Amino acid sequence: MGNRFRYEPQTTLQKLAARFRYPRSWREKITPCVFDNESGIRLQLACDEEELIRRLDVSMPGDKEWPLSPTTLDDVANAIMQRRLGYVFAWTRISSLDTPRRNGSSRKRSDKH
Repeated sequence: MGNRFRYEPQTTLQKLAARFRYPRSWREKITPCVFDNESGIRLQLACDEEELIRRLDVSMPGDKEWPLSPTTLDDVANAIMQRRLGYVFAWTRISSLDTPRRNGSSRKRSDKH
């Protein structure tokens, strides 16, 4: 079973082309995409969606080392698609997750007296 979604960061050539086309606001035009292998749809990521993928250190297909992440790229991309259709439950759940911690647990202990 393969992965449904593929992360496509912008290449250097695409960045240079955007810089020439939009000389004043070229940084706003450069955003990575997520490609749906099943339907052929390419989703251009919004700033908060890209930030969530980076913050959660989402495991990308093809990586040799899988980071300690509570979600996969398929989970996040599926939540993005549902969010754009108006179903925000999965996006709210995933976006409320904390960054995974590599050493120790993520819960804090509270001393009760």
